[in-house]
Amino acid sequence: MKVQRILLLALLLLVTLAACSPGHLGSNEIAFVRSGQLWTIDPDGANPFAIVAQGPPVVGYSWSPNHQIVAFRMLDEDFARTAAARQLNSGDASLIGDVPSTLNTVGVDGGTPIPIAFSSPSVRYSNPIWNANGTRLLYRQTGTSNPPNPDQDSWVVAQSDQPGGIAAKALPGTYAIPSFSYNTQKTIGISKAGIFTTTLAGSGQQFLTGPLPGHPLSASLERVLWQPGHQDAHMLYAVQKATNTPTVQLMLRAMNGQTTMLATCECTQFAWSPDGNSVLYTSGANYTVLTIRSKAAFSITAEEDSVPYWSPDSKFLLLDGARTLTLVQIAQRQQNVLLSSSGSDKTFPLVPTITSLLQPAANSPWAADSRHFLFLTHDRLSWQGKRLSEGIYTVALDGNGQVQGVPSIVDKGNDAQAGWSYQDANTSFLY
Repeated sequence: MKVQRILLLALLLLVTLAACSPGHLGSNEIAFVRSGQLWTIDPDGANPFAIVAQGPPVVGYSWSPNHQIVAFRMLDEDFARTAAARQLNSGDASLIGDVPSTLNTVGVDGGTPIPIAFSSPSVRYSNPIWNANGTRLLYRQTGTSNPPNPDQDSWVVAQSDQPGGIAAKALPGTYAIPSFSYNTQKTIGISKAGIFTTTLAGSGQQFLTGPLPGHPLSASLERVLWQPGHQDAHMLYAVQKATNTPTVQLMLRAMNGQTTMLATCECTQFAWSPDGNSVLYTSGANYTVLTIRSKAAFSITAEEDSVPYWSPDSKFLLLDGARTLTLVQIAQRQQNVLLSSSGSDKTFPLVPTITSLLQPAANSPWAADSRHFLFLTHDRLSWQGKRLSEGIYTVALDGNGQVQGVPSIVDKGNDAQAGWSYQDANTSFLY
């Protein structure tokens, strides 16, 4: 009888596990927004599936690091009926800014979303940012107008599997978007008193530096970023070289306090490579990759205000601009314009002030294998002289970054915000 009970319990356990297993694992799914709904689709264009099809419009989403969960923003119901909501253009490559919305998580196979932050017409949220192990989400919460000082933004860390308010913790005031560590379960930010760390619960505030020269800087430079792939050994930030000048210095600081000046530039953006061995920064149309150990650097000229996306293995870089898509092979120091447009009137304006509410790119166009990426045409219909139709395409590369064959069409719908994998905020510029 005891053996039979054990067998019965084992059978019930197997049935329960089978029932809890997702119907679609989605380890390589592409996601996109269409007509306010959140969709997934296979890279070959098969199995399109609206994982969020009901309710107010979806205006943004973020893949989790394990590619099994999606965090998304859905407009507040009252705000969705306003003229301001109707003017939102999700077709832009740039992100939709902070708006009244609700924040939710849902599995890649759909189901009932978990609301991690409830909506109100008078409360705005940014896109949520995942930590590296996918257990926490960081988001900005403001009223209907921007605070006069950036350190008055409210930053909240919530558990990705808990309904709103149950496990949400406010962080201390920071000029910068807080950065998640990789191994120490901490966040890092900047205030008037300097760079500080806290726990994910916002407690244990510890200052690592005194006040930083020139801070607060413009919003796109107001950052302190943990180094990927190196056990949280270093952090990257900018300081103003001299008062009333656009020149800044990019600083590398070790946890033991040792500080190294990496570059002096009139740069407007900077970020890590995914392996943490290089830094990317930009000044106008110049994009520079600096290797930390050797201090070797090389620059390329590409379309100004292009959105850079590192391949997960740090070997390649996509520069996604309003009129062009450029692929950079890091080892060869080569660039290749893959996609272009003859139009001249489309721009991605970016003139950030100190109080601009910017955010990192939400998702990566790269597949996890670093040998495939996707792109949205966005009126750029000339692929190396060959005419394309509007839609989402995928591209295959060899190990040297050479394009294999022609782009493959995934979907021809009126799609926006296509993303293939998780985007680490420490490797992204701000928009």
